[in-house]
Amino acid sequence: MSARERGILMKSNINYLRFSFFHRFCHFLIIISFFGLVLTGVPLAFRSYDWARWLYELFGGYPTAGYIHRICALITFFSAFMHFVYLFYNISVKKKKGFFWGPNSLLIQPRDIFDIIADIKWFMGIGKKPDFDRWIYWEKFEYLSLMWGTLVMAVTGLILWFPVQFTKIIPVSVATIVDLPSIALIIHRYEAILAAGFIFTIHFFHTHLLPEKMPVDEAIFTGRITEEEFKHERLNQFKRLENQRQLDNYKVAPSSLFVSFLTRLFAVPILITGLIIVGLMFSALLVWAL
Repeated sequence: MSARERGILMKSNINYLRFSFFHRFCHFLIIISFFGLVLTGVPLAFRSYDWARWLYELFGGYPTAGYIHRICALITFFSAFMHFVYLFYNISVKKKKGFFWGPNSLLIQPRDIFDIIADIKWFMGIGKKPDFDRWIYWEKFEYLSLMWGTLVMAVTGLILWFPVQFTKIIPVSVATIVDLPSIALIIHRYEAILAAGFIFTIHFFHTHLLPEKMPVDEAIFTGRITEEEFKHERLNQFKRLENQRQLDNYKVAPSSLFVSFLTRLFAVPILITGLIIVGLMFSALLVWAL
């Protein structure tokens, strides 16, 4: 092997840390809890279909599936709690900046509007591919939708879990007119369908089902991306860290083949399951609409 070939090989093996262990662990909890909630909750919304009744019985039927659903809800609450503790600690205790503004923020900013316009122009073939920073605009939308969806599902889910207690909170004159548990059930059900449909289509295709990522984007599981991926997906962040002489701080060893195998062994069945569920949901909704 020539010196040039060795140099190319060494360069291709350079990896950078994309997600910390904390973020990967929280994402793992979200995966487990979300799938548990979908697989035990969605069948109730489509209970008139054979596949939904079969799926519900697969998880023990009543009341076992309900217990699993509530346990997964608690895991979701715990993950959200950890996230907000992380934010509070970094912002209030460590006095870190950039969570609300700047390239490291997950909040929508004017730059994202220009990125959306540039992306549309690139799709239409009238502009070049935009260079993104640490968070791409669609990742920000997904993050904010996750926060909003978790809040809505938490509030409505708690009302359904403790209907008597929540009904006592509102005035009697209102309670006789407004059926709070029924309203919560409608919101909870359709928000769940919306969330499952979004995650199993938009999120999956943006993250895992791109041609260069299939069968799975391993970054959220290993925390690592190659230098080639870094430059291709987030060139602005790469250049910014390079100019700030911080790039070397993010260098890590590549994942082993065994870790890559375990990642795919875990993620691929989940992806397939999600796609099957969303296919069944959409087919049922299409039949209902027709």
